[in-house]
Amino acid sequence: MSELKSNKTRVLINFFGVVAIIVLLNVLAGFFNKRVDLTEDNRYSLSENTKQLLKDNTQLKDRVFFKIYLDGDIPADMKNIQSGIQNMLEEFVADAGDMIQYEFIDPDGSDDDLFNKELKENLFDKGKGILPTNLKQFDGQTSEISTIWPGAVVEYGGQTVDVIQFFDREEIIMDEDVRHLVDNTISQLEYKFISSIRRVTREAKKSIGFLQGHGELTKYETWDVRQSLEKDYIVDDVEIKGQLNAFIDLDALVIAKPTESFNEKDKFIIDQFIMNGGKVMWFIDPLEVNRDSLAYTGETICLARDLNIEKDLLYKYGVRLNNDIIFDQQCTHELIPPRDVKVPGLKWGFYPLLSAQEHPITLNIDPIKTEYISSVTPVNISDTSVKKIVLLQSSIESIKLMAPARINFGFAYEKYAPKTDNPKFANNPVAVLLEGEFSSPFENRISDSFFQDNSFKTKYKSVPNKMLIVADGDMINSSFTYHKQGQKKIAQIPLSVDRFRVMTANGTQKFHFGNREFFLNAVDYLLGDNSLIGIRSKTISLRLLDAEKVRNERSFWKFINIVFPLLFIVIFGVIQYVIRKRKYTK
Repeated sequence: MSELKSNKTRVLINFFGVVAIIVLLNVLAGFFNKRVDLTEDNRYSLSENTKQLLKDNTQLKDRVFFKIYLDGDIPADMKNIQSGIQNMLEEFVADAGDMIQYEFIDPDGSDDDLFNKELKENLFDKGKGILPTNLKQFDGQTSEISTIWPGAVVEYGGQTVDVIQFFDREEIIMDEDVRHLVDNTISQLEYKFISSIRRVTREAKKSIGFLQGHGELTKYETWDVRQSLEKDYIVDDVEIKGQLNAFIDLDALVIAKPTESFNEKDKFIIDQFIMNGGKVMWFIDPLEVNRDSLAYTGETICLARDLNIEKDLLYKYGVRLNNDIIFDQQCTHELIPPRDVKVPGLKWGFYPLLSAQEHPITLNIDPIKTEYISSVTPVNISDTSVKKIVLLQSSIESIKLMAPARINFGFAYEKYAPKTDNPKFANNPVAVLLEGEFSSPFENRISDSFFQDNSFKTKYKSVPNKMLIVADGDMINSSFTYHKQGQKKIAQIPLSVDRFRVMTANGTQKFHFGNREFFLNAVDYLLGDNSLIGIRSKTISLRLLDAEKVRNERSFWKFINIVFPLLFIVIFGVIQYVIRKRKYTK
């Protein structure tokens, strides 16, 4: 009896000793804040630039509060994104403390339906807020449609100042493979959150001008990218009008689809803007395609434009715009005669979907839609002072048609389409990034009498600089032309949306374009926001289950998960019964 009592005492001492050690370790751990990321892709590690910002009291002067509305009864894939958001914000809190706070809110969480409706209207904010996504789920013979709000509202200083959209999809069918969407969304979380923090805490904004005066795209036609830019930059139109200081207040200049020739003085002023460190994004159509003629007669001839910038200005900087037009089998659609061809029309090889090369500007973006594009060739390769980087190119199933090129709607049919089976004529560069010290084409060309301002100092070698050249003027054109009752009309459409609504076999939209993201990434890169470049390049891959195997073996594993635990309990009970019976029988 005394031996049994001694054993019980020893057990109690050991138990309370272990408890005391665990409590002591937790108390000691409270004095040390050390987090270790053991994942292969460092998904729980923040970049050094992010950590510096979160710890910078001079920039993070007030509390940033995130209200995340991706909550409620959502599918497992969306739960993965939700978990990624929570993990990311926990990392933010670990570095910033109480300066970062967050809350998950279910948009349908209230019992008051009217309250839920008003909340969603405020979230949507006439298309300027969080954009909802419809989820379609099929379960055997029935289908269910629900709506989620994959975004967050950001408050700073007690006021709502920003909105984060985690992904932009109008509709998702959950039976499809959405792993790519989940991977990309989680990979971009740090970038989206830290970009928002930088936006709301930034005191001074840089300025971007859209050049006018040479037939460029208007404010109406570029509304999508302008609306996106206005969150981070001061955006306005600018005309040169012969003024040497026309760009004095600008950090970057966008030249979008000029249709009229540049005179020498305008070229000189643009050149000096570049020589002094100004960033320029060129979106140029080397060929003129008469779309009215194509629409009414079914054919047209593509002729070379003379913008007076191709042979000297751009060539001197490091690229040649070619007088050709690219036909690509990897393309979007167009309405093609005869009239019995309805929406979504037929594949139109002159609307290529461009392949992105590996670069921070193009990482994790959707395909880029283009219209009647040309190729651009890097030149002066031996000039090591300027680095030439191809960002976008046509596919392996493409070919160039040299100007003057006659095209017609017959090219939409395989019988009459150009042959694209020769790789030698494929993979044509369309967008090139230039980085380095540019030489001015005006050296030894311009006299002092060209301008009257004697205080203006001409430079013939730039400071370290960057520029982007794209051989497509419509890449940032968020409008389209259509003909109704013999009249030509123009309508606006977001850059990400396919106006022909081409569908997959499951009924979801086939195309979602990354034009806006490409443009915004390029702006950030050119303007030297290098703190965001490494974050944007971060890639996280989820180790998800094999979707096909899950579908094929679903019933089997359901049976195992239900029966095996019950069987285990029964077996354990039988063994326990046998042991007790033998023990007490003795």
